[in-house]
Amino acid sequence: MDFNKLDINTKENLHLEITSFANSVGGKNFFLKMIEEIRDIKPNPLLNKSGSFHTSRIKVTLTKSMFKDTFNTLFESIRREDKSGDMLNGIAPKEYKATMNMMRALAKVDLNVAPKKEEDGTGFHLSILDTSEEKKTKVTFIFKVIFFYHLDEAKKALSYKS
Repeated sequence: MDFNKLDINTKENLHLEITSFANSVGGKNFFLKMIEEIRDIKPNPLLNKSGSFHTSRIKVTLTKSMFKDTFNTLFESIRREDKSGDMLNGIAPKEYKATMNMMRALAKVDLNVAPKKEEDGTGFHLSILDTSEEKKTKVTFIFKVIFFYHLDEAKKALSYKS
């Protein structure tokens, strides 16, 4: 995704969304630091069997742990969604089955992001998949920003001025 190529309404909505998430964990700098620390954890922290991990200021818990094959399918689906606008466009039947299984597995999975100190904020909940439109399931923007997109995209969304 390239934030600069989005239309104005989308940019404003994404700016408001990411700003509210950043404020709930202590502000923009703490949010960006959280993203950097999550990216530094190897292997990817989403693959922890316990379904939780920590950064210096944040604790993240998943309602259900994720397996490596589900994670790989999610990554490929995000790439397909960014290129074509839909994660199911033009895929082979075998890939379609794997993608549908991934969507079923992650449809109910939520992430709870909570600061370790109460004065930093209340934290937030987010879903991995946005299932608000029937037959148009997408990966949520904030999830992609935290775990997959380049840090510059988060910075552009946070500093956007309408």
